[in-house]
Amino acid sequence: MLIATWNVNSFRAHADQVLGWLTRTQPDVVALQETMCTERELKISGLARLGYDVAAHSAGGRGGVALCSRLPMSNVQRGVVGASGPFAEPRLISATIDGVRIHSVYAPNGRKVGTPEHAIKLAWFHFLSSVLEAEGVPLEDAMVLGDLNIAPTDRDVWEPSRYRQRNLTSPKERAAFQALLALGLIDVVRQQRPTEPNFTWWNRRDDFYESDRGWRLDHVLATSGVASRVTELWIDRDVRSEVAASDHSPIVTRVDECGGRWRGDRRGPSR
Repeated sequence: MLIATWNVNSFRAHADQVLGWLTRTQPDVVALQETMCTERELKISGLARLGYDVAAHSAGGRGGVALCSRLPMSNVQRGVVGASGPFAEPRLISATIDGVRIHSVYAPNGRKVGTPEHAIKLAWFHFLSSVLEAEGVPLEDAMVLGDLNIAPTDRDVWEPSRYRQRNLTSPKERAAFQALLALGLIDVVRQQRPTEPNFTWWNRRDDFYESDRGWRLDHVLATSGVASRVTELWIDRDVRSEVAASDHSPIVTRVDECGGRWRGDRRGPSR
């Protein structure tokens, strides 16, 4: 099974790019973030023609998350029942697919350390950890995919000394990331690619992409039962270089024997 995650930075703006990439890559499951459109818009966009069923959580404007799957989805949960305020924003959608509980997550940015927005981001991560723990992590096969807006270590940002105390890399944010791992989740990108920068986001300003001044903000976290079956992982950096592209690159993970039901030898594109 190929499982991908991608912050598309507005599906409306990048529909052609997303549909083209899906056609080439053929993932079985895709977690999308920052869709900025309704579930209906996703359903009529061409995803169905590519064989994807869609479940989305969105207010139709900013933010929004979705799961697109060629396999049956069950127990779909959009957000958290009873949540209010910033915790009710469309930043989490979950579904069970082939025996694995998959969560598509889009964390708040936080803007600047010391601001109310940053305090909300930290509170949101505490909320997310509580939700995942209540969901049964790590008692079941599960994956948390998406844009967490945290570069968890110095290796995950192009110039660590410049950004160590700032938004996306501050000690409290990194502690929030570690709290997710403490639930029993494994950082699969780092597990599979332990020494590479693994950047997934490049600022649109100047030549940040061309000079590879990036951040690792997008993540694949998995419980040990899933992580142990990961045979391959790649970050499709070339997509970021396309004209009018999203500022994030997708991550694709190959998981064998997902849910105990092997679906065949599906090979991804050469990299």
